[in-house]
Amino acid sequence: MILIKIIYSIAIYFKNMFYDWGVFSSYRSHIPIISVGNITTGGTGKTPFVIFLANYFKKQGLKPLIITRGYKRQSREQIILKSNHEYSADYVGDEPFLMAKMCPDVDILINQNRVEAVRWAEASQKQYSIIILDDAFQHRAIGRDFNILLVSSLQNMKEYPPQGHLREPLKNIKRADWVIFTKTSPDHDLKQYIQKLSIPTSNAIEADSNSNAPNSVGVAFCGIGSPASFEQTLNNINCKAARNLVFKDHQKYTEKIIAEIEDALSAENSRSFITTHKDWVKLPKEFVKKYDGFYLDNNISINQNSDFWIELNRKLKTHQQKIN
Repeated sequence: MILIKIIYSIAIYFKNMFYDWGVFSSYRSHIPIISVGNITTGGTGKTPFVIFLANYFKKQGLKPLIITRGYKRQSREQIILKSNHEYSADYVGDEPFLMAKMCPDVDILINQNRVEAVRWAEASQKQYSIIILDDAFQHRAIGRDFNILLVSSLQNMKEYPPQGHLREPLKNIKRADWVIFTKTSPDHDLKQYIQKLSIPTSNAIEADSNSNAPNSVGVAFCGIGSPASFEQTLNNINCKAARNLVFKDHQKYTEKIIAEIEDALSAENSRSFITTHKDWVKLPKEFVKKYDGFYLDNNISINQNSDFWIELNRKLKTHQQKIN
């Protein structure tokens, strides 16, 4: 395990060094690109923030395109996902599926090769006016105009997996143009560290909504990057679960997993459960119909008076000046 961590850290070091030195080049597009990512393995609210940005730009009269790799999806080909699609969450990936559901009239382009995806967007007849790169902080093969990093103090940012959640050294936060703290109040030492790097920060505005959620359920379960945040939300809305089940991130709800949930419901003599929206979209329809289920929507936004918007617009204007 130690050897794997050493090899991983060396690979990350040289990859970033080659980009910093210009040995590796980043593809630059004539379409402005915004990147949203983590420095950890997940659990920062990246997907709801991408959804928020896409809907924001749509309201501004722009034509945004979300590009994502569709992590853990069954499919391999490039897919253009629209809100009226007929794919399953397992086939296209739970995150793109949720984005399509929550972003009406916004195209989601799923492709493992994101440089290829950007080039496709450039050649498209649809004339996209802005690209949102999902989970792209480490994907330096594409240049970006605004590099947004989401950070949660609930994540272990001292070690690489499996002991911790770091994808790369904490010092690489310096590549971000803006850091957004999510899930909980930022750790004092972490906030000071980021401020020393002279990177502006904002606290996300978060709202977990489901007005129909009961005060108690038999089972609460999730398969997300930060199960602690789900449990914290249940406490915030005063929803108590007799039993909590935690599955791996991007969990597929196979017959075996569903049986485990049903066994837990039976043990608690209950027919009610609660989960996240991201998990809900993957549940078999037969299971949902059989029980009294609820899900939480995690909504993330930024204060409209924040300097974040001033800096974002400045970056977009700079991009326009460069290509004119």
